[in-house]
Amino acid sequence: MSVAAVVVAGMLAAQAGAPQTFSVGAGPATQSINRLAAQAGVDVAIAIDLSGRRTPELRGRMTLDAAFERLLQPLGARAVLIGEDAYRIEAAPRRTPPPSTPTPTPTPVTTQLSEIVVTAAPPVGLSQASGRTPVDNGALERFEGAATSDAVADLTATVDSTRQGTGRNKLFVRGLADSAMNGPLQATVGQYLGDLRLSFGSPDPDLALVDIRRIEVFEGPQGTRFGVGAIGGVLRIEPAAPELEEASGRLILGGGATSGGADSSDVAVVLNQPIGEQAAGRLVAYARRDGGFLDNPTLGLRNADYVDTTGARGTLRWTNGDWTVDVVGVAQKVQAGDAQTIAVDSARLLKTGRVREPYSSTIALAGVTARRWLGSARLTSATSVSRHRLDERFDATLTGDIYPAAVDRTQTASSASSELRIDMAPSRGLTWSGGAAIAFGETTVERRRQTVMTTLTPAYGADLKRTFAEVTAFGEASVAPAPNWRFAVGARLSGTRIDNDILVVAADFRGKERDHHGINYRLSPSLSARWDVTPETTVFARLEQAVRPAGVNEANGAFERYQGDRVTLLELGARTYEAWHGLTGEVSAGWMDWRDVQADIITPGGDMVTDNVGDGVIKFVSVKAAWRPTDGLDISGGLFLNDSQLTPTRIGVIGGGKGDIPNVAPIGGQVSFDYQPGQVAGLPLRLGADFRYVGRSRLGVGVGLDVPQGGYLLSALTARLGDDRRAFTLRVSNPMDVTGIRYGIGSPYQLSQPQAVPLRPLTVRLGFEAAF
Repeated sequence: MSVAAVVVAGMLAAQAGAPQTFSVGAGPATQSINRLAAQAGVDVAIAIDLSGRRTPELRGRMTLDAAFERLLQPLGARAVLIGEDAYRIEAAPRRTPPPSTPTPTPTPVTTQLSEIVVTAAPPVGLSQASGRTPVDNGALERFEGAATSDAVADLTATVDSTRQGTGRNKLFVRGLADSAMNGPLQATVGQYLGDLRLSFGSPDPDLALVDIRRIEVFEGPQGTRFGVGAIGGVLRIEPAAPELEEASGRLILGGGATSGGADSSDVAVVLNQPIGEQAAGRLVAYARRDGGFLDNPTLGLRNADYVDTTGARGTLRWTNGDWTVDVVGVAQKVQAGDAQTIAVDSARLLKTGRVREPYSSTIALAGVTARRWLGSARLTSATSVSRHRLDERFDATLTGDIYPAAVDRTQTASSASSELRIDMAPSRGLTWSGGAAIAFGETTVERRRQTVMTTLTPAYGADLKRTFAEVTAFGEASVAPAPNWRFAVGARLSGTRIDNDILVVAADFRGKERDHHGINYRLSPSLSARWDVTPETTVFARLEQAVRPAGVNEANGAFERYQGDRVTLLELGARTYEAWHGLTGEVSAGWMDWRDVQADIITPGGDMVTDNVGDGVIKFVSVKAAWRPTDGLDISGGLFLNDSQLTPTRIGVIGGGKGDIPNVAPIGGQVSFDYQPGQVAGLPLRLGADFRYVGRSRLGVGVGLDVPQGGYLLSALTARLGDDRRAFTLRVSNPMDVTGIRYGIGSPYQLSQPQAVPLRPLTVRLGFEAAF
């Protein structure tokens, strides 16, 4: 299950005939080829010696074939397609006049591959038929250093985030939103770092996007390829791989200021070091402070809502031409001084609570990925272990309380997973992929309520421990009965066991209960079809299903069971490219049936538990487009429309009720501009602009939850002066200083006084980058 991300990444990886945006700086030939392959989502096998050779800068929107030609022609080389999304870099044939007499046919010589660079898996489904949305590389560069949820939500129309703060956001894809709170519920969106599963629960760990090559969103459900935790989709982050060519480094420095708030700063270092001729290591380290902008006169605090992020990532790669092995380690900690919430009806950016609400989020991951070609097939193995912890404090003070009260909540998710998969390159129109996976882990939730500034009242609460184990087998095959038709069918069979333990803690009482059940078997099928109407236009259809297992909650200090939920998708769409001046577009419409919706809800006492809240139906239309009207201007964007309906099945649940599915706006749009006007003072100038309209939605249904949110235009303007060796950057976020509610949830224990997360005011960042 943990490596399935790469399966889908290859499934819809870039096609040679579809224009894409590439950004490859001048440098060593092997390094440039690796970067181009990573951005395109293809594999390359370098079969010639390119030592000491360099390539010029390559930037702009073009087909992959054109990019390879521009990059390789000066080297006397070419790219030859050897499998779907797999290329061999070899010497280009010399153009000589035909001989006057026949030339004997030379004896074939076995090609010795000097290097194999694996960046994506061969597809197991159908291109354009599995919901892949790559984040534009140019826009991704402008968001370097930002948190994952902010960047992805602002750069794609179909993705949104709860925006409760770095390290405790939940991602939603295509309107499949389960709840506003972060409980032990399995996430709707699976997240992967390369081939490695980051976490099986929520929230988003919000890795800082430093030295990232590519981000892809796979719009769900994606149960066949990814298993549990992918009913809404999958987010795959592809970091830059170690480079065997030469030692290098990069330094990033930045400082910023927020209108009415504290200053911000950030620093990041990237080091790459070859180790002999077959190995290399890459290290990324970063630290960032986002200055606060909220004051609390009640506690005498100014700008206390700062957020500190520190982290590191290391990768060691070894390859011998047959095997490529990556060993990866990741660690990050997010520490916030206070929650960024104010009263919904507040006219100023002020907090008035009597309790400070800090939180912290830490994640650690270690994993090994190994790949090898076996003739026309490729073997991939990935194993990882991870631990994600979220500590939160909520103000639980009620009107009339003498002493302020607080609830401390700690959620820890530990997991291990391993997957073995074989992908076969196309042969006589047939492509297949299959394998097996195992995953197991534990989620613990500890909750304690206590008074603040006094020790007379002891803390009390409840602990929940949930252990799970899953074994799966999966496979998918596609066949082309005709040159312009292709069909794919797949299935994933999983066996899951979940056990629960609950411990009730009071002043003079400690009670424990257990809930153990047998193995639950689920089958997730998929079916897709593609018709190439013309060389430039494709029509596709897709039917897919995904599930989440059942479980129990600890409501009222005792077990209450909830059912597993299931999402079924039916989608029909079309894609065209080179329609007009390089215009590429895609439109699709779909229907999702969501049965027994699981959600992290709020009990009448304010505690968060998981339960079924009803059945949902989502109907949507999605439009995406990219256009290069001139050589220096790229425009990309998307529009998402949806109509949802939630029918409650549980009476008395706070956060449930008939109406639209909460937290999802009926409309959302995004557009990005990337303009390269030329040079200033001998250095390239690059300008960018990103706009995201967040439609109006509501937090939930019920007292204190019917909070309006959204309905604003978020924007950012950027400028970059320099090349890959040195550059100055300027970023202006929220230049119009727009005010609005990003998300409407504060303390769940104070629903009678609704709170909201406001937009960050006008913020300016000036940065410097240098390579060495």
